[in-house]
Amino acid sequence: MTEPVPVTAVAQVGRDRARVMTGLTTHAGRPYLCGPALTCACAPEDNLAMHAALYQASPGTVLVCDGTGTTGCALFGELMATDAANQGLGGLVLQGPIRDIADIDELGFPVWCTGTAPGQATKTSALSVGAPVVVGNVLVSPRDQIIADRDGIAVVPAAEWDAIQAEVTALAEREAKTRARLAAGERLADINGLDLTRFLPQR
Repeated sequence: MTEPVPVTAVAQVGRDRARVMTGLTTHAGRPYLCGPALTCACAPEDNLAMHAALYQASPGTVLVCDGTGTTGCALFGELMATDAANQGLGGLVLQGPIRDIADIDELGFPVWCTGTAPGQATKTSALSVGAPVVVGNVLVSPRDQIIADRDGIAVVPAAEWDAIQAEVTALAEREAKTRARLAAGERLADINGLDLTRFLPQR
């Protein structure tokens, strides 16, 4: 699909095939990303795993990183974002903090994370690269499709992504017809077949 796939539509049509992350409320860069996951898990206060994932990631890939409770320093910053953008990566979803958020905003590289921290991480050990991780209370496997916008972050198994894209297209067509009827003056409750007359004030 050439148009951005909204997270709300993915969650609506996906139901139990789509999982929605929670807790990653800080955003930087462009307000949209969509691509297959490359996963990693960092040792506490150490971002070597993130560097290793970034070094091997292919264009369009979304880095999905478990920061394993890191809060005292950033696991990702402007220089890493510049490298990632230069390689055509799709974005970053990080269970952990970033820094240089204003610079990343200016660069436009899309990031969702748990917050910010000004300190620098060490680079001495890595827990995993390319293994399943839990981020945003969702288990993410490599190649799972990650979709994020201002409404949230959804995760779709790779095998389900084509079908969900088709269902999102069908949903968009139905909603376009609803908008046309609303523009013509119809009420949404009537379009949806909701009998709300019992809620009207009694005369």
